[in-house]
Amino acid sequence: MPNTGSRRELLLIATGGTISQGRSEPGGEQRPMLSAADLLARTAIQTDHLHCLDLPYPDGVISSGTELLTLARAIERAARKGMDGIVVTHGTDALEEVAYAIDEMLSGTVPLVFTGAMRPSWAADYDGAQNLEQAVRVAARLLPEYGTLVTLRGDIFEAWSVYKSDTVALDAFTARRGAPSGRVNERRVELGWRPTRWNRLGHLPQAMPYSIPILTLGVGDDAALLRLVGERAERPIDGLVVASLGAGSIPPATLGPLRRLADAGLPVVCCSGAPSGPTAATEYYPGMYAELAEAGLIIENFLSPRKARLRLMLSLGLDMPYRPFAREA
Repeated sequence: MPNTGSRRELLLIATGGTISQGRSEPGGEQRPMLSAADLLARTAIQTDHLHCLDLPYPDGVISSGTELLTLARAIERAARKGMDGIVVTHGTDALEEVAYAIDEMLSGTVPLVFTGAMRPSWAADYDGAQNLEQAVRVAARLLPEYGTLVTLRGDIFEAWSVYKSDTVALDAFTARRGAPSGRVNERRVELGWRPTRWNRLGHLPQAMPYSIPILTLGVGDDAALLRLVGERAERPIDGLVVASLGAGSIPPATLGPLRRLADAGLPVVCCSGAPSGPTAATEYYPGMYAELAEAGLIIENFLSPRKARLRLMLSLGLDMPYRPFAREA
């Protein structure tokens, strides 16, 4: 990849999470203790051109659309002030979603890299310092055209593709389609691909107060939950994401209720419930998806259900119809 040099003005935004967890005494209660400056002090990074900003969230998890927009606006302000790259530390449970949402809103404005840790700072196998060092190296050499990236354990992922595949393993993250996009080998950053243009939304909504549940379907599903989100719901929902059985398979009993919701104007997005691969495998199952399209369901081929939910939430906030995530021509 192009080397843009290492003497760039970088910003580290620390939001909490396991990477910042500490404890006051052995066996004591674990809580977020390390600030952005504290995190940098645990690394071998030269900090002359590194600035720090703390935006701590409880347990490092962004739990509302308002909090997500607060982070996005902080990144946007930093980019306008001339930062050449931004690193964000975040809790790993929601890291894939937050990095993807930021990529949708701000991709291309400034190099963005997210990282975290699978072990707290007091653990013997604490991985936060190495992950942070590698993220800073990527941000110092990254071009904005690569979009938002996530790096942990030496692997570099595109934000839309990365997901957490294990709850405790040090190498817990993987790519939704194939191998990681690159590696950090000591001081070398290797990205063996050219930036891909995706049809990202590219704007920040004013607010994201939307209720969009994810419905995970299973064998013999009788559509009981669909009835609860319909006319019997205490609060109307704003959209629905459906995690199908695999390659777009929908149990027959659920198709009718889904059609009624779509006919009523509710945006319904159908994703694969599998961890990788497209939702619509049209080459192997020609014509199989015509019934879903006729029912008004939107088929999302690239994104996981959790990320499709965010794209739908952002689309509604921008008063735009949902367009499936896709490569631009």
